[in-house]
Amino acid sequence: MLKNMKVLLAIVLFVAPYVAGHTETSDLEDNAYLKLEKLLFFKKRPNKNSLRVGSQDALYGYDGGSGTSNWDGVCASGNKQSPINFVPEETVAVYRRVLRFNGAQQIPHSTNITNSGHSIKIKLRTQKPITVTGGVFGNKVYEFQQLHFHWGKNVNEGSEHTTNSKRYPLEAHLVFYKADAKDPTTAPDGMAVLGVQYDFFRKDNLVLEPIIKSIRQIRNPGQYVVKPNGLSLREYLPADLDSYLSYTGSLTTPPCTEGVTWIVFSTRQTVSERQVSEFRTMKDDLGLNVEYNYRETLPLNGRQVHLVKSSERVVT
Repeated sequence: MLKNMKVLLAIVLFVAPYVAGHTETSDLEDNAYLKLEKLLFFKKRPNKNSLRVGSQDALYGYDGGSGTSNWDGVCASGNKQSPINFVPEETVAVYRRVLRFNGAQQIPHSTNITNSGHSIKIKLRTQKPITVTGGVFGNKVYEFQQLHFHWGKNVNEGSEHTTNSKRYPLEAHLVFYKADAKDPTTAPDGMAVLGVQYDFFRKDNLVLEPIIKSIRQIRNPGQYVVKPNGLSLREYLPADLDSYLSYTGSLTTPPCTEGVTWIVFSTRQTVSERQVSEFRTMKDDLGLNVEYNYRETLPLNGRQVHLVKSSERVVT
């Protein structure tokens, strides 16, 4: 009987995703769907409040027993965690060289849009790497990896970083790895994340619309769609790149690795309420809608936040 049940579960798990879209198998770090399959075969199905957290190989959630306050490991013990609350009066104004993007204007060969089980993740396949240097990075060069989104249950929440405790409805994270690091995930300055926040607006954001439409095809974790071409990375960035807040923090999801250089641009993009509501229709590893996926803000613990300004920029 147990053997037959396992066979039935295998059919459901491996065939169902293909009904609505592809199943992502090339990026196991984000594919918690495969880990759920293992749990189903070797132990009781986890409930929403009993997911184990604290490592890249673990499932995690945002509420109940699996919520952010119960994340362990560096998520609990670290003292340079992200996100944080920005207090403008406490920031230190500095002037730095311009941020220099290279390859950001490229139209990608293809755009991969994936339901990671926690967010919607975008990868761009381009002819040459997309890099950023200058600004707070100095001469260090960071190469673009992927971007993903964080949202909330209603119009008053969603962004991970806050300003005077105010949240915005959506925040995009553009993840970069240091180009010359042997293992960027363990190097002290191996990762950088550029944050773009969104204000509500009555009209849809046309840049986000291809992503919004794709969500309907990738409701379940591990599913993805590959679209020919797509938008350049520059389209996801605000028009003004000359002013931003920067500090040293961490990844905002387990394993919450520290040593991440953060940039959160001062200029925000816009998003409609309808578009944010579509993000909430994607499902997590337990088949439940991801109504929100932001982490609460963490203490600064003596860290300094810089308001960085530059006089010009270079984007190619």
